[in-house]
Amino acid sequence: MKFAVVRLLFLSVFFVSCSTSSTDEEEAFFVASTATDMEMEVLHLVNEYRLSKNLTALEFNVTAYAYATAHTNTMVKDGEISHKDFEKRSSELAMETNASHVAENLGRRYISAEALVDAWSKSPTHQKVMEGNYDFTAVSIKSDPEGVLYFTQLFYR
Repeated sequence: MKFAVVRLLFLSVFFVSCSTSSTDEEEAFFVASTATDMEMEVLHLVNEYRLSKNLTALEFNVTAYAYATAHTNTMVKDGEISHKDFEKRSSELAMETNASHVAENLGRRYISAEALVDAWSKSPTHQKVMEGNYDFTAVSIKSDPEGVLYFTQLFYR
């Protein structure tokens, strides 16, 4: 019991001493606590791809992540890859972020970030989105009960 109290006291002091009101730091914490390693790897690889084409790197956005996650969960639930409700999703994201244009790339059954981004880079439709005039992005990856991975990457400016 005494150990638990000491531990709780230590954690309280640690979190209070490390707290901040900075929005950027809060967003960075949210990213670290919610985005999986594979999601961050897809973002990294897409940015590497863009930089190789002399395009700017995309910035992660928490709002886009929420929409990407909701859509990925829908695809997992439905058991199919689909742009279902894209107009609604893109309109709502645009309203919340003042975006002028929204696009998305989807994937399913890829076992690595590298395989996914490589496939997108070889598909004219997906390639066009990756090379588009966008500033912000988010990637969501979820698996179904059989372990099949579903991917949604939203892009906007």
